[in-house]
Amino acid sequence: MKEKLFGLLVMLLVMIPMTVHAADWKGTVFGAEDENMNKTTLNGATITCPKSTAGDTATCYIGLRVTSGTAKSFSVTATLTNMTYDSIDAMNGWTYTTPVTSGNTITFNFSHRTGLAATNQVLVAKVTYKVNNRAQECGIKITSTNATEPDTPKGCRVENNKYYCEDGAECSKAEYDEKCVPSNPQTGSFVPYLVVLGGLGVAGALYFTTRKKAKIYHV
Repeated sequence: MKEKLFGLLVMLLVMIPMTVHAADWKGTVFGAEDENMNKTTLNGATITCPKSTAGDTATCYIGLRVTSGTAKSFSVTATLTNMTYDSIDAMNGWTYTTPVTSGNTITFNFSHRTGLAATNQVLVAKVTYKVNNRAQECGIKITSTNATEPDTPKGCRVENNKYYCEDGAECSKAEYDEKCVPSNPQTGSFVPYLVVLGGLGVAGALYFTTRKKAKIYHV
């Protein structure tokens, strides 16, 4: 009977909800003038987008350089100069959602099934634009990215003496205690403990019921 009770407790512990966080990664999104990445620019600088022979369109490339971890997704917002977004072609196994344009800015969201590991650098997409004025230079500037830790871990946790609340954002210890400690019924953090206590209650009831039946049988 003790072996059965122990097995039941193990099953209950396995059933407790667990949070798994994706590994953080860091890197840099850059713009490239050509496919060979002979001329690139980091965040905050404008790079020239070469025009077509007729001067009606211009092309630029978006690349990614990973310094740690494995990057599986990221987004980038860019500011266009003398251009209007036309089309995009993903490269090197990356995929994208429909870009969102607002005035002369455009936001791209990319993802990769297996991801790009640290120390690697690849082009993610070739982007084609319509030229607004043939007499003027065309350019693109990376204005903001989430290339650093794009997948913010969710859930309450303490890491490196820093506190993080339910949404994964850093918070104060007071906020953490208020929202995350098990004694607060509003956080839901006490649910696993209830599962264990409930399981122990069920196991205990089964144990005593079995003992009672055994005594009746021996009588």
